Amino acid sequence: MDIVEGNDPLSLIAREEEVKNQKLLLLKEQREKEQKEKELKERETLTKDNIYKLEEEGKKLEISTKVHIQHPNISTALVDHSSSTTINQAKKKKWINSFCIVNFDLEIGQVLEYSYPQVNFKEEETTNLCFLSFPDSNSHLQGDIIYSFRLRETTTNNGFGSFQYGYVFFKQVKDASISRGYLQKSVVLLSDESFVGLFKKVMEIVGPLYFDHGNTLLEVAYQNIMGWPELKLGQTYELPILGYILTFHVPHTRGTPHIIDPVVKQHIGSASQSPLWSEMKLVSNLKSIDIYGCFKNFTTKLWMLWELVLLGHPILVISPNPPMCSDSVLALVSLISPLLYCGDYRPYFTIHDTDFHKYTQYSNNPNSATGDGYETNNIPPSILGVTNPFFLKALGNWPNILTIGTCQSRLGGFKKIKSSLPNIMSKDILSRHVLDNKEKIISEYKCLTSPDKTILKKITVSENTDENAINETLRTYFLQLTQKFLIPLERYFSSLLPLAKTISIFQRPPRLKPFDREEFIRRITESDERYIIDSKSKEIELYKQFLDSVNFKQWLDDKRAEAIRHLNILYRKAILDADIHSLLKGKPISIAYDLCKRVEDQLILEENLFQTSNEIKDKFKSHIEIVRKYINSSK
Repeated sequence: MDIVEGNDPLSLIAREEEVKNQKLLLLKEQREKEQKEKELKERETLTKDNIYKLEEEGKKLEISTKVHIQHPNISTALVDHSSSTTINQAKKKKWINSFCIVNFDLEIGQVLEYSYPQVNFKEEETTNLCFLSFPDSNSHLQGDIIYSFRLRETTTNNGFGSFQYGYVFFKQVKDASISRGYLQKSVVLLSDESFVGLFKKVMEIVGPLYFDHGNTLLEVAYQNIMGWPELKLGQTYELPILGYILTFHVPHTRGTPHIIDPVVKQHIGSASQSPLWSEMKLVSNLKSIDIYGCFKNFTTKLWMLWELVLLGHPILVISPNPPMCSDSVLALVSLISPLLYCGDYRPYFTIHDTDFHKYTQYSNNPNSATGDGYETNNIPPSILGVTNPFFLKALGNWPNILTIGTCQSRLGGFKKIKSSLPNIMSKDILSRHVLDNKEKIISEYKCLTSPDKTILKKITVSENTDENAINETLRTYFLQLTQKFLIPLERYFSSLLPLAKTISIFQRPPRLKPFDREEFIRRITESDERYIIDSKSKEIELYKQFLDSVNFKQWLDDKRAEAIRHLNILYRKAILDADIHSLLKGKPISIAYDLCKRVEDQLILEENLFQTSNEIKDKFKSHIEIVRKYINSSK
C-alpha cells in the first residue's frame, strides 16, 4: 500500500502528539494560575487537614486492634497501602524501563540488537535477556507468540538482586534473504512492575507494528507510555498507546503478578482513518491468565497445587511452549492470592540462564552442601517454568513435576510445520514425561485438604459451559480458601498489638509482642473451630508446615511493619495533640529531658523522611521550646 508523504502512521502519530502537547501546555498555565489563587485558602486549612489525617490513621489502628478478634480479615481493608510505600518504591514512578530488540545472528546466536532507551546491562544480564527472549527449543514453527519472564538484576556483591519483568513478542517466519532461512526476532518490554495483563496487551499492539515500521515505532510507543499519569497503587487509569486506550486498574499492593487484562478501546478521531488501523493485525484476543485454562485437566488436583504453593514446595512446570509455560507458572502463583508468594518463581526459564547451575547443584548432589551453606537436596522455594526436556534430566530429583500441554499442543499463535525433539536424553525419561502426550503431576506429597465436591460439580464442563465463568468460580473459591486459612493467623496477630490508649508521649511507642509459634498452635488446638479442613489433626499439621515456610515469614514481616507504622502514626499524633504545659506540671527534670529528646528526634524524622507541612514542623518546634523553658526554670 502506498503512503503519501506526511500521512504515514508515524507522521500522524507525531502530529497528534504535537497538538496534544500544545493543549497540555495551555492547560498547565491555566492550572498554575488557579493553583496560586488557592494557595492562601489552603494554608488556612492545612493544619486542620493534617491533624484530621492523623486522627483517621489513629482510628484505623484502634479499630483494627479491637475488631480483629471477631473479624480477623478486616485489617487488610483498613490499611492505606498507598501511604506505606517505602522511599525506594516511591522512586519507581516509571511504568516501563525500556523496549529491546533481540535478533538471531547465525554466527553469534541471540544478540541484543537495539534498546530504547539504551540499557546498561552487565554481560550476564544481557545473556539472560537474549535467551529468555527466544523459545528454548529447536523448532521450525512459523508465527507469533507472546509470553512473559522474570530477569534477575545482579546488582549486589553476592550476585543476587531484584527482578525486572519482561514481556515478549516473538516472530518467526520464512525469509529467503537470510542464510538460516527464517527471520527470528523478539520485541521485549522491560518493567519493574508485574502488570502481566496490561503489558501483554501493550505488546499485542506494539509487536506487529514494529515489524512494519522499525525502531522509530518503539520510540513513539515509549514516549506514549512516558506520558501516562504517575503510577500510583490502587488507581484506575485510561492509558493511550498508539491510538488505543487501555483502561487499567493498578492493584493495591506490589509483588503479586497482576494478570487481569485491561479493557481496550479504539481511539475515536481522525487517526482512525489512517493506514495504521487498516494494517493493524493483533496476535490474538488475549484473555486473563486463568486457573481453569491452565489446569482444566487437573481440576481435582488444584487443592494439592494450592498446598504446594502455599507451603513453598519446589515445583517444576514443563510445557511445550513459552506462552503455556509462563501462563501456568503465573496461575500457580496466583492460587494463594491475596497471600504473597515469596519463593523464586520464573514464568520461563532456560538452560542458558546464569542461575541454571545453582538449581542443578541442588538436585544432582543430594549428600553434599554448596558454598552458600545450603544442603543441595534442600531445594529452595521456587517454581520454574521450562520447555526444554533436558530439565527432566538436569532437575530430575525435584519432588514435584507438573507437565502441562502435550507435544501436539500448538505453540501460541504458531502454525506447526515441523517439530523434532532434541536428542539429548534417554528415551525412558522422554516417554515418561513427554512422548506419551499426557498431562500429569508427579509428586509424592500427601495432600491435607480435600477437593470441594460442590465446586467440582459447578465447574463440570457441558456444551453450554462458559469457561470464563468457571475461571471466576475457581478464582473466587481459592481466594476465599486462602482468606479462611489466614483467619486464625490474623486473629492471633491482633492479640500481639498494643492498644492505642497505651501510647504516651513520655515513652517510646510500645513494642509488639513476638509471634509465639507454640502459643499459636496451642490456641488453634484448643479451639473447636474448623477453618478449611474437617479433620482437626490435618488442619493443625498444615498450619505447622506453613509456619516453617518462606510465605509465612514474609507475611509476618509485612504485618509487623504495617503495625509499627500505625503505632508511629499514633505516637506522632499524641505529640501534636499534647498540652505540654499541663503534662509537665510537677514532672521531674529528668522526664523533661527525655521528652525534649523524643520530640527533637521526631522533628528530625519530619524534616528528613516525611513530606510534612511547615505548620506541623512549627508545632513540634513549639513543643521543644516549651520543654526547654520548663527545664531552664527547673534548674
